Amino acid sequence: MQISNYAGFWFIMLFVSIFTTGILELRWSGVGIEDWWRNEQFWVIGGTSAHLFAVFQGLLKVLAGIDTNFTVTAKGSDDDEDFAELYVFKWTTLLIPPTTVLVVNMVGIVAGVSYAINSGYQSWGPLFGKLFFSIWVIVHLYPFLKGLLGRQNRTPTIVIVWSILLASIFSLLWVRIDPFTSDSQKAAARGQCGINC
Repeated sequence: MQISNYAGFWFIMLFVSIFTTGILELRWSGVGIEDWWRNEQFWVIGGTSAHLFAVFQGLLKVLAGIDTNFTVTAKGSDDDEDFAELYVFKWTTLLIPPTTVLVVNMVGIVAGVSYAINSGYQSWGPLFGKLFFSIWVIVHLYPFLKGLLGRQNRTPTIVIVWSILLASIFSLLWVRIDPFTSDSQKAAARGQCGINC
């Protein structure tokens, strides 16, 4: 699976524009780089969990008329014994999408490095762009991973099972679809290319 130089150029320009936007945000807002980085991490974590579920909730309400209810609570002190159950951290389905994204990227790093080791020198160049993107995603989700693993020194089994299941389904779909291979390359690989090879 090869990415052309033209596609690689656009990929690099995308990251340059992201970095440029970040630098402009730092200059215009007057915040420090650490505050800006925490905000970036917040938006990636929110985008893969709460915002995603908000979209599905809105679609359910508009299309099916199903309304969901939730209770908003503020952080309380240890003195609030009457409402202590409101402040207990509960594992929810909101943890599954970001965990799935982490699993997919970690497996992608391992699979990419092992493929490059098996394929030889020419495969290391394209690997670095893919590794950069995967590591970029993992670094953005690091606070989520730290909170997930550090809360009770163990991650709930149901979150891990669903995340691995979803990651496996997405990986199998990706391999089946194979978006970076043209139809003629797929036909040539099967030995059914005819005159057009």
